[in-house]
Amino acid sequence: MKVSVLILTQNNENFITNCLKSVSGWAGEIVIIDGGSIDKTLEICRLYKSKVFHNKWQGFSSQRNFAAKKATSDWIFYLDADERMTRSLKKEIDNLRPSKNIFAFQVKRQNYILGKFLRKGGWYPDLQTRLINKNELIKWQGKLHEYPKIKGKMGKLKGSIIHLTHRGINWCLRKTINYTDLEAALLFQANHSKVKWWNFITAGFREFWQRGIIKQGLTEGMEGFIAVVYQVFNAFIIYVKLWQLQKKESMEKIYKKLDSQLLEKEEY
Repeated sequence: MKVSVLILTQNNENFITNCLKSVSGWAGEIVIIDGGSIDKTLEICRLYKSKVFHNKWQGFSSQRNFAAKKATSDWIFYLDADERMTRSLKKEIDNLRPSKNIFAFQVKRQNYILGKFLRKGGWYPDLQTRLINKNELIKWQGKLHEYPKIKGKMGKLKGSIIHLTHRGINWCLRKTINYTDLEAALLFQANHSKVKWWNFITAGFREFWQRGIIKQGLTEGMEGFIAVVYQVFNAFIIYVKLWQLQKKESMEKIYKKLDSQLLEKEEY
């Protein structure tokens, strides 16, 4: 089976090399969709004879849809810059003979969190739909947790991809800013009820209970404990941002008024 590997990039010079190495010599072609890198990402990609296309970043779904149109093979495999293709998965795909009504396959994803492969806490098998017959792909959709809409049925492969994510607390905090913005905006657009103080508690408790207790994330050592608590923190931040969105005025306007009022009162 000839496969086009599609990789989305944007300033990934620190970890794109081994992503490319993991598919170089196996992929029928490597297609790079770059959202506007200003580092050495594209320079590295060209060393691996990748086909590079530029498309201004408008979200994962938009980039993945654009990528599918640039592939020349019928079968495409989506891989992120911080992911790696395993030998066992490549071999499995080589030997794959899809039935007539199966046009996409899910693969397992091994998530390395703070340097450790976490099997519990909801981190594994973390099934991802990545191998798709592009002729049967309708489109990718979703602003945050994007997913493909396809014709026909979906199969599952035994193999895994490796995901080297959560690379330290500063990395996590930078990601949290963007992802919680999106999560809060989606809740706001869905007309979520007015945020109450107990929403912060219930949202955090739900994450702790599900990931830490039910899915046994707390049994994964210090890395597992931190991962669980960090998800609780994420839930808290999402509701803080939703609370801000639900206010009649933005914090910027509130502080501008406050500044003027204090000045009039000669507080300073």
